[in-house]
Amino acid sequence: MPQVLGRWLEGYVLVRVRGYGPERFFNLCRSGQLRCWKIRQERDGYYFCMALKDFYRIRPYLKKSRLSMKIVSRTGFPFVLKQYRKRKALAAAVLSFFMVLYVLSLFVWNISFEGNYHYSRETLLDYLEEEQICCGMRRSQVDCDQLEEDLRSRFPEITWVSARVSGTRLLVKIKENETLGTVREREDEPCELVASAPGVITRLIIRQGKAAVAEGDRVEKGQQLVSGRLSIMNDSGEVVRTALVHADADVYARTVYEYQEIFPGYRTVEVKTGRERKGLGIEIGPYRLRFLLPDLRKDSWNYVTTVTQLHIFEDFYLPLYVERITGEATVSYERPYTREEKEQISREVEENYMKNLMEKGVQIIENNVKIQENGSSWSVEGTVTVEEQIGLTRYITEVEETREPDEHN
Repeated sequence: MPQVLGRWLEGYVLVRVRGYGPERFFNLCRSGQLRCWKIRQERDGYYFCMALKDFYRIRPYLKKSRLSMKIVSRTGFPFVLKQYRKRKALAAAVLSFFMVLYVLSLFVWNISFEGNYHYSRETLLDYLEEEQICCGMRRSQVDCDQLEEDLRSRFPEITWVSARVSGTRLLVKIKENETLGTVREREDEPCELVASAPGVITRLIIRQGKAAVAEGDRVEKGQQLVSGRLSIMNDSGEVVRTALVHADADVYARTVYEYQEIFPGYRTVEVKTGRERKGLGIEIGPYRLRFLLPDLRKDSWNYVTTVTQLHIFEDFYLPLYVERITGEATVSYERPYTREEKEQISREVEENYMKNLMEKGVQIIENNVKIQENGSSWSVEGTVTVEEQIGLTRYITEVEETREPDEHN
């Protein structure tokens, strides 16, 4: 392919020769380093292709070989220029096209991210916009090294960043920390643990502090579970002072959650009529132009738009977007929910609630759900029994400390 393109840019001719010594002619061309290709013999002579600059040196060899010559065809860029040399408008259009491409190549028209899972593309674009990095800025104004450092400082979960400008595209490759979050530091401030929800205690694992409840006890919200006050006694069993500690324990309890979602008795249903509308749109910067046939029936339509940014090469993006618009006509009406639809919605509500609970690390013991009819509406009601940690830290603000009496008194 590069050889074919080079020959076309250089220009070449298809020549026919005939006469006394064609073999001698090709030997002379070879010794004179004249390039000939696609040589073939026909009834009326020999045909071959020759580069334009070599063709200008062919006459001495034809004379020595006693051959006559005829140009059959001309191919290549020099002949195209000669053909359109009088069409100034076309030449100006071609020149303007390349000038516009050169001007566009000085700016960034596309920003792409790779490897971002925790942070969305919109979040990263908003941050870049705050740093005044956006589509339409000059390539020379993009400091990739500074951008890498700023991204690592702004987003702690990002451990590695590589930014580069290629063509009109700013490509940012990101590697995020697979283990998000930080190790919780040990606290020493005095506190106690209280119940975050009512329930029945199932397990107690005390690391520091004094248990205020036992397994099987029923507790209410806010009730003390582990005390942060430890009594220090002397040899006689008397309390000489109270030490304040940071209560640390895992307190598990069986708790019950209730949930309810109410739905109207009727639902709006959209049915496709089979009619479709298709159109195109062009977006250049803040300007947008759409081509869509008018709707004479005034139907209700659902549209889906697919936007594609045009680019010449892999990294040479243009500030031009093409929209493909597809519309489907629909008819809306209201009808009551069917039994199957209510059961499906009930399962979805239950699954979403269970998913939210499991994300909190609770263990589900029992789950009951039912559909309740309420006249003009209906509801999904459920109760979930779980085992979870209910210890909630409450810091001790008052300082109570009884000092040991002086032995000399």
